[in-house]
Amino acid sequence: MSEYVKWDLYEQGYGMITLHRPERRNALSLNMIEELQRLLRDARDLDIKALVITGAGDQAFCSGGDLNDFHAGLSSQEAFSALYPMKEVLYELSRFPVPTIALLNGHTRGGGCELATACDFRYAAEGSTIGFVQGDLGISPGFGGGALLYQRIHPLKAYEMLVQSRVYDTVEAIHTGWLQGTIREETIAEDIDNILQPFLSKNIDQVKHFKQQYVKQQIPISISADMDDEVRRCSNLWGNEQHKEAVQGYQRS
Repeated sequence: MSEYVKWDLYEQGYGMITLHRPERRNALSLNMIEELQRLLRDARDLDIKALVITGAGDQAFCSGGDLNDFHAGLSSQEAFSALYPMKEVLYELSRFPVPTIALLNGHTRGGGCELATACDFRYAAEGSTIGFVQGDLGISPGFGGGALLYQRIHPLKAYEMLVQSRVYDTVEAIHTGWLQGTIREETIAEDIDNILQPFLSKNIDQVKHFKQQYVKQQIPISISADMDDEVRRCSNLWGNEQHKEAVQGYQRS
């Protein structure tokens, strides 16, 4: 088992992946991404009715790519090679055979928003914030999550979120359609049970049928090429002066 990603299988009929680097705000390292690929492959073969992804701690669901691995000094080709495996994670997650739910236990930024977008449903802790902030870093989404965002919410809202690159609170995120609801720290177990109950009350064939219908309408196989193009465009922007200055600012903070 990975030191940075945890897997739990619950007798109620669902699996949970936990990003487990709270001291790094659950930032995605290359090792974490490799482990996520393996977990998703293994989970496809399990008789579960839902898959949940969350983060450890109460500060952040995921702050994006770890700057130790995704630093601004990479060449365009090196950036593409580093980014692409997470694109594959997002694509597999978006077409996972049963419903997927992101439980955002804290603030979510950049690539963390892309990861959450790959899930079917998103619920966030009250008081947390989300932001596709890549545009303020001199780049664009690099894991293919921007292409997926256009499939999840109204295209004009997706365009607005990406081009403004600002931080949203939960009320605003619900208004866009990106967030389905909130969870409260004082009743978190009850809230999670309420979120999962409609899925777990169905049989496996039912949830797979409903998911297959949704994927057919909203997440076609062709989306993979659009995600590839997004990774490539981000790679070509990698390491420009705005990007370098933004990364240096994060490293100093």
